[in-house]
Amino acid sequence: MYRSVLTFTALAFAAPAVAASDPIGDFLGTYTGPQTANFDITDVSARFDGTNFTLSATMNGAITPGPGILYVWGVNRGAGAARLNFNTPPLDPSVVFDALAVQSTDGVLRVVEIPPASAPIVTTLAGAAVINGNTISTSVPLSLWPTRGFAPTSYNFQLWSRHRLNPAADGFNSEIADFSPRVFASVPEPATWAMMIGGFGLAGWSARRRRQIAFAIA
Repeated sequence: MYRSVLTFTALAFAAPAVAASDPIGDFLGTYTGPQTANFDITDVSARFDGTNFTLSATMNGAITPGPGILYVWGVNRGAGAARLNFNTPPLDPSVVFDALAVQSTDGVLRVVEIPPASAPIVTTLAGAAVINGNTISTSVPLSLWPTRGFAPTSYNFQLWSRHRLNPAADGFNSEIADFSPRVFASVPEPATWAMMIGGFGLAGWSARRRRQIAFAIA
């Protein structure tokens, strides 16, 4: 009984991760730029409140403003493609996206919509990339990222840091320093919260019951 309750509680938590950690010092082997702490991703998170996506990332060191320092969120809304795999050298084909949020250290956010059969649409938002020490965060309205098949709570996000010194090298991946794990912007539905609370209640009852039985036997 006790084990089954723990299994039930674990299943209640079995939802896509909204936050993830990334190992320190795991720079890409194809990266040719400086391996400084401000390019080394350690934590990422994505949240959706029904209207806006809030994206946040932490680096291994303070984010120092400077030209060409970029933090790029690739977003898969249902039509993601391995676009970085088309570049030279090709990267992990599991990095798929159909939209971008490009954060620069001057506070500018560029939200990129990649339509299926036309040129990308870029919306520039001044002051939307907020830096606080070694953390950079932003908020993107759902209206700028219409669905391409997924529900908004199933959109998934992957961050990479980039030292963009030469715009002519955008067709190459040698400027991409680090990738984060993929995270989702999902939040538990009310029914899921009810299951989780119920699972905690059952787990507590089972633990008390076991203690009572052990006391009676002793």
